Amino acid sequence: DMSYPSMARDVLGVMDREGIERAVLVGHSMGGKVAASLSLLEPDRVGGLVVLDIAPVRYCPKGDANWGAVKASVDAIASVELNNGECSTKRDVDKALRSTLEDPA
Repeated sequence: DMSYPSMARDVLGVMDREGIERAVLVGHSMGGKVAASLSLLEPDRVGGLVVLDIAPVRYCPKGDANWGAVKASVDAIASVELNNGECSTKRDVDKALRSTLEDPA
């Protein structure tokens, strides 16, 4: 079964196997729909939900400003060193991200 609830239960199985009680879920496209389904099935297991682009469109990484902005955001988030690194609080993470990303506001 490849339904969204079934795939969400697969993710819950991985979380259980890894001993993860609660997580912030990040999903892109179909993964975003799976993450949203999981949040509806087990809301107490979801500490946050980030859903990126669940529209049925073709992406063109070269020359697409929107794709570039998403990639820059994901790269910046991935570069943040947590806990034993430079960031141990939300304020530290905000500061690290502000040094590499433009504030959209």
